[in-house]
Amino acid sequence: MRLTTLLCSLVLPLTAHVRAEEPMSTVTVTASPDTTAQRRDESVATVVVGHAELVRQGDRTLTDALRRVPGVTVGPGKGQGQGSQLQLRGLGQGYTLVMLDGVPVQPGFSLDALDPELVERVEIRRAATAEFSTQAIAGAINIVLKKAGSKRQREFKLGASESAGRPSGSATLQWSDRQGGGAQALAATLSQSTSTMQFDEWQRDADLQGAPVLVRHTPQQEIVRSKGVELAPRLSWALAGEGSLAWQNLLSFKRQSNRHHGVETAELGENSAYPDNRSNFDQDSSVLRTDLQWLRKLDGGATLEVKLGAGRNHRRSDFVFLGRSRDGRLLATNLVDSGVDEVSAGSSGSYRRSLGAQHTLAAGWDGEWRRRNDFRREQQVDLGVTTLRSDEDYSGTVRRLALFAQDEWTFAPRWSAYLGLRWEQLQTASSGDSTMQDKVASQLWSPLLQLLWKRTEKDQLRLALTRTYKAPTLFQLIPRRYTINNGNSSTNPDTLGNPALRPERAWGLDAAYEFYPVKDAMLGVSGSLRRIDDVMLDRLYYQDGRWLATPSNQGGAQVRSLELEAKLPLSALLPTLLPTAPAIDLRANLARNWSRLDAVAGPDNRLASQLPWSANLGLDYRLARWPLTLGGNVNLQGGTRMRVSSALLETAGAARTLDVYGLWRFSDQLRLRVSGANLLARARTESSIYSDDTGRMLRTVDTRGWRSWRLMLEGAL
Repeated sequence: MRLTTLLCSLVLPLTAHVRAEEPMSTVTVTASPDTTAQRRDESVATVVVGHAELVRQGDRTLTDALRRVPGVTVGPGKGQGQGSQLQLRGLGQGYTLVMLDGVPVQPGFSLDALDPELVERVEIRRAATAEFSTQAIAGAINIVLKKAGSKRQREFKLGASESAGRPSGSATLQWSDRQGGGAQALAATLSQSTSTMQFDEWQRDADLQGAPVLVRHTPQQEIVRSKGVELAPRLSWALAGEGSLAWQNLLSFKRQSNRHHGVETAELGENSAYPDNRSNFDQDSSVLRTDLQWLRKLDGGATLEVKLGAGRNHRRSDFVFLGRSRDGRLLATNLVDSGVDEVSAGSSGSYRRSLGAQHTLAAGWDGEWRRRNDFRREQQVDLGVTTLRSDEDYSGTVRRLALFAQDEWTFAPRWSAYLGLRWEQLQTASSGDSTMQDKVASQLWSPLLQLLWKRTEKDQLRLALTRTYKAPTLFQLIPRRYTINNGNSSTNPDTLGNPALRPERAWGLDAAYEFYPVKDAMLGVSGSLRRIDDVMLDRLYYQDGRWLATPSNQGGAQVRSLELEAKLPLSALLPTLLPTAPAIDLRANLARNWSRLDAVAGPDNRLASQLPWSANLGLDYRLARWPLTLGGNVNLQGGTRMRVSSALLETAGAARTLDVYGLWRFSDQLRLRVSGANLLARARTESSIYSDDTGRMLRTVDTRGWRSWRLMLEGAL
């Protein structure tokens, strides 16, 4: 907050000068790109979300902005400090391919650290294409960073927010310029946030007759503080012969601290080993990404494009666990120093050529090398005696090579097709202090077909057939054990990687109907079906006095989904019936998802915590007599019931979120935005139920929700 206040004091005098030069009567609205028309004309099914839509409600992170996009849901990341994950068809954890400028993001990169101000647009592809990785069973999301525009740009945004009485702040700068044949751009953000989370945990065990034998209640509180810096510099040059060279970079630095405290009360039976426990988690992380793109225009309208890229993802974490008795005596200490260094390098290229007006051919390659080094130093002390001293080092390598060819073919006035073929080879290797090197190799041919029939000028049908896969992550492959400090159980097990994991493979069928009554309006319905083989599921077992979960390939699965979508600008839809219709834009979408696992008996044998349904309803209202826009969005997510095995059932309650905003335009150069998030502040309940021939264990956790308010000053210099 001190940094934000200082920046405000520096920029406000400049904005006051801008306001003096721009009278109220010059207020205008800059037109945003027509993403609806772009979506309608693409032969490949793509939903494009522009920058104006991403920043409309003043969200602090990109994941918050994408919660309202049709078909996209946001779920929790796996592991402490991992942030949120984007999901299509209710599926995350590798089923949805997330790319940054066409390059798959490194596992562990948190999208919570990416500010929407750095993003030019987001492309959502519900069916895979040959040009990008087919590791996209549920679909692909491509995040395109901002590039240098044709005009000089100097813009700033200063934000301050509050949640649960804790302040946060941010500052953003957008700068771009052109000189001769070159262009430069820089997007930079500084952020500082503090949030509070409260959990209410109950454990209830019963015998075979249903009589309670254990009841434990543990209220918990966690305070999360983070500071971040993001820079996205870009340089581009125009070369002789209509060629170009561009250098795009992303630098992200984040420091996060978590302070967790729980006090347990045993209302029936005995306490756990450490009824009063505290944990401190501190992490420094950095993501560096650089890409060089060369484009050359050849004779006959052909183009040759080559990309070279490299990246580094670094995390260093310190964890301290203090276990105490009910009277405050220190019983145990667990110290963990761990870190991850992941580096990658890649190259891709494509040759494109049009054959008349009917065919646009493309062929190319895509290769990547990635290596992860993982270390963990752990020491456990019980009652002053060291019981464990561990020093582990693991490493893993992924090599990926792909060749592709595709043709966008207009074979009739109202018919077009996309034909693609991609061959992709994947090689993984992992090793550690106590294990030999394990190698797994696989390859996949992916035929891809998409059809578009423009039935009339206003409506059209789409059909797609795809072959896709999901590869195991290095985290899943490395045989490193992550232990639970207090309360290890069948519903809270340790985890261990499996070097023998094989990729999942899937066939997919998609169909959609789209209706475009007027400009910027759209009604659509789409459905999909997936058949997946070699599904990766956790195998839960008891070993050496502790519960352990290890991923393994277990049979197949079916996934189905149905989506409804509407974009309705009332002023364009009702010009004759209601000439004075207010400038209200309505948005609505509803998604229903199903899945069934072959290896797990039903009911509730769903896949990977898939959300059964989600919905959004939003509107934007531009007042006629005031330079004011008001809007809001209601997001609904259905509760889940997932049977992990015949003995373990996991559930999560429904989520209801209400967000609102108001934007006041003082002039073209100065705006004030006020937004409120999670105004319903509803708690959400998650539970795990384990039943076997000895009895039943029930673990429930209620997570409290908090309202947050944000004030943003936006302007041009």
